[in-house]
Amino acid sequence: MNRVVRFSMIACLAALLFACGDDDKKEEAPYFGVEAKFLTQSFGPASDTKYVTVKTNQAFTATSSASWCKTERLSAETEENLKISVDALNDVTSRTATVTVACEGFTSAVITVNQSGVQATLTVTPPQPEAVAGSGGDVTLTVAANTTWEYSIPSDATWLTKAEETATSLTLTAEANPQTSPREVAVTFTLPGYAATQVVTVSQAAGFQPVLTVTPPSSATIVKAGGDLILAIEANADWEYDIPAGATWLTKKEETATALTLTAANNALWGGRSAVVTVSLTEYPEYTRSYTVCQSGAADMLDVVFNTDGTANDVSPMAHNVEWINFNYPLSVAYDAAWGRNVVTFNPAANGTSPGANNGSYYRVDYNSNTAFQEKLADGHTFECLVKFDHNYTTAAASYETKFFSTHGSGGTGFLIANQTQATGANGITFLPNVSVAGITNTWVWANSQIKPDGQKYYHLVGIWNQAEEKAYIYVDGEVKAVVDDTKTVYRPVQLDPRWLAIGGDAGGNAIEGLFQGKIVIARIYDKPLTAGEAAALYAEITNP
Repeated sequence: MNRVVRFSMIACLAALLFACGDDDKKEEAPYFGVEAKFLTQSFGPASDTKYVTVKTNQAFTATSSASWCKTERLSAETEENLKISVDALNDVTSRTATVTVACEGFTSAVITVNQSGVQATLTVTPPQPEAVAGSGGDVTLTVAANTTWEYSIPSDATWLTKAEETATSLTLTAEANPQTSPREVAVTFTLPGYAATQVVTVSQAAGFQPVLTVTPPSSATIVKAGGDLILAIEANADWEYDIPAGATWLTKKEETATALTLTAANNALWGGRSAVVTVSLTEYPEYTRSYTVCQSGAADMLDVVFNTDGTANDVSPMAHNVEWINFNYPLSVAYDAAWGRNVVTFNPAANGTSPGANNGSYYRVDYNSNTAFQEKLADGHTFECLVKFDHNYTTAAASYETKFFSTHGSGGTGFLIANQTQATGANGITFLPNVSVAGITNTWVWANSQIKPDGQKYYHLVGIWNQAEEKAYIYVDGEVKAVVDDTKTVYRPVQLDPRWLAIGGDAGGNAIEGLFQGKIVIARIYDKPLTAGEAAALYAEITNP
C-alpha cells in the first residue's frame, strides 16, 4: 500500500511539472511592419545599395516595380533584413520605382525608391568661330549635351539662318554682307528646364572694303591768275565730287575714272580764297575725302584761311605751314555770314596773359629758314588784319601791351594795342615796325592810330612800312590814322631764334606772349608797301563783297 501511494505522488508531481513546461513554450503572436522612415529611399545617379528593416516574425516577400531597382531578402536574424539596390543612371531625368513588401495576413508596405539624374551639361564648340566671309557662307557648331538642347537667333538678325540641325551639331548660313563694316550676332544655346546656357558669337566680315584715295592728300594752292589742279583718285567703286555752291570761281574742267581736273578763274580779289571739295563713293557716302583748294590773292607773303576744325591754311604763294598750337583754353572757328568766311575766336585765360604757353591757344608761322620771307619783310611790307577785341579799352585801361598779329622780339614788326602809359597814345591800335642803322640803337616806329577798341566792333587794319619813304602808316577802316617818320633806313628783324609769327599773341622767343582775347577774320602780309588807294580798296572789298 505504501509503494502505490509513493508512485502516485511522483506521478502527480511529474504531471504538474509537464504542465508548467507547456505554458512557457506557448507560440509568439504574428507581427509585420515597416517603419515610416524606411518608406522613402533616395539615391544619387551612381549605382548604390541601401538596407531596410522589415519588422516581422513571419516570412515576407519584396517585389520591385522596375528592373533597375533590385531587392534581396536577407537573414531573419539580421536587423536590416531587406537589401535594395539601384543601377547607375546616366540620364538627367530622375526616375521612381516602388518596392512592395508583402506578408500573408497583413497589409503590404510600399517603399518608394527615388533616383536623381546626372547634372545637365552643355558644351558648344568652337566657342568663338572664325568670321564668315563677307560674301556669305556656313559655320558649323558642335553641340555636346546630355539632354535635349535648343538654340535661338535674335529676330533682327535675318541674315543668319539654320542650314542643318542634327542631334550633335548646328550649321548656320550667312547671306552676303552688303555693308562696308563687319557684323555679328549672338546665338544662344539652352537646355530646356535646366540652367545650362552658352552664347556663341557668329561674326561676318565686311562685304566690301572701300578704297578711296585723293592725291595730293589734303590741299593745294592755285596762283592768283587762275589755272588747273589735277586730283588723282584711286577708288574701287564709283565716285562723285561736290564743289560748294558759293565757290563759283572753281569749276570742273575734266573728269575721268581716275582723275578730276578743276580749274580756277582769275582771282581779282586782294585776299586769297578757298573751297573744300569733297570726293565720296557714290554707294558708300560715308567714305569721303575732303580736299581744300586754295587760290592766292594779292597777299603774296601770307594769307591765312581758318578752317572750322581749328586748323588753318596759308593760301599765299609762299604756302607757309600754319601750326595750330592747341593749349588750354582752346580757340574755336565758325563761319560768319556777315564776312562770308570763317572767323577764329581766341579765348585765353586772360587778355594779355604773358607768358601764355599754357594759358591759351594760338597759331604759329615759322620762317626761321625762309630767307625769302625775311628779305621781303626787310625791303618794305604791309600787314592787314580784320579783328575784334573783347576788351573794352575805352572804359578799362590796360597796363599791358596786347599783341594779336605780330613777330616782335627785340625787333620785328606787327600790330598791337599800346599800354596805357604809351606816349604815342594810351591803349591805341598801333602798327609797330622796328628799324635801325648799323651801329645805331634800334628804333621802334609807333604808328599809333589813337583809336581805343570798344570791345564791340570789328576794325579793319592796314599797317605799312615803306622803306623808300622811311615812313610807317596805319589805316583803320580804310582811313589813314597815323603817318610816322622812321628816321632810319634798315628794318631790324627779330633778334630771337627761332623767328616766327604769331596769330593770337606775340612771338616771344620760343613761347607765346601777350595772349589776345577776341576774333580775327583776316591775317595777311604783302611784299610791298601799299598805297592809300590800295589800303582803301582792301576795306572796300570786305565791306562790299
